[in-house]
Amino acid sequence: MAKQEKITLLQFQKMFQTEEDCRTYLFKMRWPNGFCCPKCGHKGYYEIKTRHLFECTVCHYQASLTAGTVMEKTRTELRIWFWAIYMIAHDKRGRSAASLSQELGISYKTAWLMLHKIRKAMANRDSQYILGGIVEVDDAFFGAPKEGGLRGRGTDKTPV
Repeated sequence: MAKQEKITLLQFQKMFQTEEDCRTYLFKMRWPNGFCCPKCGHKGYYEIKTRHLFECTVCHYQASLTAGTVMEKTRTELRIWFWAIYMIAHDKRGRSAASLSQELGISYKTAWLMLHKIRKAMANRDSQYILGGIVEVDDAFFGAPKEGGLRGRGTDKTPV
């Protein structure tokens, strides 16, 4: 799994105070070398601010910051998405949709959908990495327990 730079809660709050901060960050992530039209590759563009789109000056293709991301076609603010991603990524026990709903002030249905989209994106990202070199694993026991037998560390099976 790729290591990302850790960010504290205060750093996160400072980085993403406004919706515009989130859009600027997404723009830099999507087009690190400046806008490049996905259709023709031209660099010139102008922003359609009312619809949050970027239009190529040559082919007039309209590109969105959120297209192809978990936030595609959302009506939820990007700030809420960023907070949800931060909260899910920084809780090793896992987050429930109910807790996201309460913490972010959104409906349970919206929180549930966001949570599932973010989890799927995280799983897709993790599936791209292959273990290599020396891999250490805790002890494991294979097979079903015998009738009335114990499971896990209490079993009489030989650990692998």
